[in-house]
Amino acid sequence: MNLLAENFWDNSNLSEWEIPFGLWIEEIVFWLTTNIGGLLDAIKWPVDQMLKLVIDNLLQDWLPWPVVLLMFLLLGASTRNLKVGLGSAVALLICGLLGDEFWDLTMETVGMIIVAVIICAIFGIPLGVLSARVDAFWNRLRPILDGMQVIHPFVYLLPIIFLFGVRRTPGVLATLVFALPPIVRLTNLGVRQVPADVVEAARAFGATESRVLREVQLPLARPAIMAGLNQTLLLSLSMVGIVAIIAGGGLGKPILTALATADIPLGASAGAGLYFVGVLLDRISQPEASDKRLNLFSRMRDAWSTRSDPVVPPMPDPTAGSGFVTRREAPIALQPAHRLAAGVSVIAGLAAAAASILPWGDGSGRISSHVRFDDLLLPGSHSGLDATGGSYFGGLVAILGISAAACGLAALLSSRARRSAFVSVPSFLAFGLGIVSLAGAYLTIKIQSDAYSNGIGVWLALAAGAVITVLALWAALGTEVEQKPARISWRDVLGVAVLSAFLIFAGASGSWILDQRSDSAQIARELAAEAEGADQGGIAADILAEAMANTRRVTVRGIDGDGPQIGYIIIALTIAGAAAALLTRAARSTRAQRFAAGCTYAIGCSISVIAIAWIASLVRLDTLQISPGASAFLTVCGGLVLTARGWRSLPPD
Repeated sequence: MNLLAENFWDNSNLSEWEIPFGLWIEEIVFWLTTNIGGLLDAIKWPVDQMLKLVIDNLLQDWLPWPVVLLMFLLLGASTRNLKVGLGSAVALLICGLLGDEFWDLTMETVGMIIVAVIICAIFGIPLGVLSARVDAFWNRLRPILDGMQVIHPFVYLLPIIFLFGVRRTPGVLATLVFALPPIVRLTNLGVRQVPADVVEAARAFGATESRVLREVQLPLARPAIMAGLNQTLLLSLSMVGIVAIIAGGGLGKPILTALATADIPLGASAGAGLYFVGVLLDRISQPEASDKRLNLFSRMRDAWSTRSDPVVPPMPDPTAGSGFVTRREAPIALQPAHRLAAGVSVIAGLAAAAASILPWGDGSGRISSHVRFDDLLLPGSHSGLDATGGSYFGGLVAILGISAAACGLAALLSSRARRSAFVSVPSFLAFGLGIVSLAGAYLTIKIQSDAYSNGIGVWLALAAGAVITVLALWAALGTEVEQKPARISWRDVLGVAVLSAFLIFAGASGSWILDQRSDSAQIARELAAEAEGADQGGIAADILAEAMANTRRVTVRGIDGDGPQIGYIIIALTIAGAAAALLTRAARSTRAQRFAAGCTYAIGCSISVIAIAWIASLVRLDTLQISPGASAFLTVCGGLVLTARGWRSLPPD
């Protein structure tokens, strides 16, 4: 025991629990490049054509440098003032005078930034507006934007190289990932900060929602949108040096050359060029309050925005019903069904926890035999906590059982039911269904050895989880009825369909075991055939060298005949979760909605814990060159999304 504790607290021992996240990403990238090459080309083609039009045709070939200077002078004068226009033209002229080919490099940089900013504006402003008007969309988009900003560009530059190749088009795509979040965030912020009384006044005068957006919210949010556009532009400029690493060209190319050759004059000239380009683009894109909007374009825009008068609609009847039912804020008192479910959950939860220390298998390792040949024959019984027994399937059953018992005890001691993460009917359902799913998934895993037989522990866990699940469903159906209209929409159906397709793909078609070993059986046969009367050391060295040269990469899917076949239970749970999610939106009473949302929440939790148990079990075995596949990781993510969807759909108590 002391040795075990010492090894557990040893910092170097953490390497034995390494999560193969890098292998998962590599596997996903390989799958994308192999299976959706046409889609990747379709994404790359318009960006490539825009770059050719703006850089190759317009800035470098069609327009001589005096015309380009005049164009930027007019652009700066029309958007800001004559001073900014002259400064922009002078800055570009200085860039061209810095050295040989600097004009072409400057035009390439300006063209790449223009294309990146245009694409960011096309996608970023609508995303920001949608985020400001739909809170649910913003809650889903915000973590993605956080990742795009927090992750260093070098991290996603490598996958972009594998997906799209090198040179300037992939460089612009990498720039989009880094530069898109500011314009989305600031557009969302600007629209949200429009005074509510102004918006309500526009609606009161008969303006439609589209007109409120076009003529009230967007004009008042213009300073924030322009600030986002300015930040997007500057972040695009900051990517020039990084893009040069993948042969993106532009002013980053001489900077990279100067770093490699320690050429101070070249580096200083390129740095000065980037400074002038950045300053002129910043000044053009960021107007100030002191600017006078007296130019022709401003007057035309003002006249167009006030071209029509508002229409006053008839006043609504205050006595008419709103069509909505006010939800009760007070919590629901515990009913006898809840108390019975809580009491039985204490007993069943403790039984499930006790089941984890009972035998789960005998004769071989049901999970470990898929990755270790030595575990095909293991005399004796193995508990739910042993690596050769239930492993983390049994361990998570114990955790969920103890949690169910604690949840039931807390519910019995509380005077009223509360919608919380612990003391609630959905929690009972999640714990019970999680135990059933873990035990069921363990029994679903294909047996690799005829010597294996199931132990009493897994059946006890399955029975205890089933009891908790049935009582939780009964308690959920015992809530009183409160009528309300159905609110299912095509967006709900589409979202559930996409999530279900993702989970079914991850559970069935994706890999659950990634085997990068050489052919061990062939090595054993060759070693046995050549062992007699020969130099064992020389033969071993030759076979090892041949094995390393013939290393293979085999992925075992969730429904393969020679695999764990764990994908079948994932598919079954996904179908049940999709049906429950749709029933949540179609429910005509609070009782039905609470029941369906609780089932969605519990099924999502079950999908995630099955995949977590599989990943942890394979990592625990620590078999060289064998790791859990990327689909197990994707299944965890998809299950968590389904869990969050169910929890958000729970009506307030």
